[in-house]
Amino acid sequence: MSLKAEELEISSKYKSEFLANMSHELRTPLNSILILARILKENRPENLNEDQIKYAGVIHNAGSDLLALINDILDLSKIESGKIDLTIEHIQPKVVQQDMDALFGELARSKKITFKTTLGQNLPDSIFTDQTRLEQIVKNLLSNAFKFTPEHGEISLNISNAAKESRFYSEQLRNSTKKL
Repeated sequence: MSLKAEELEISSKYKSEFLANMSHELRTPLNSILILARILKENRPENLNEDQIKYAGVIHNAGSDLLALINDILDLSKIESGKIDLTIEHIQPKVVQQDMDALFGELARSKKITFKTTLGQNLPDSIFTDQTRLEQIVKNLLSNAFKFTPEHGEISLNISNAAKESRFYSEQLRNSTKKL
């Protein structure tokens, strides 16, 4: 390995470790802010006016969005540093479909967006993967779709086998004997 490649690898490792540490340090005070904003929003002593309750809700929502972003950064840095733990198990594509329907169905109704999920033909009964990570990716994609789809638009999630001409960049996927 050349000196430059070695320096780049070390630099990347330090960057990932820094991101993981900073993400953790940022989440702790942010969680406190979220708890306090939620308490204000609930207005149990009933001493806030409508605008104050609305502002507390905005603080809570913005803080939740920021926490989600920090969690994404933390996950990315864990992946880059090779410290992410995967739970590989058999999962049913139908369960992923049901989870996404349950999670995004009400959002679709409230935003007046048509949302449908379909299972492709010839899918196996189960696949071998990390359900949490798979659903995290799908949730991120769907969240962006909902963010940028106008009212009365349509979003569809199609769960199917990869096309035969699909190119895989992971060596493990390229060498797989069974393409799902």
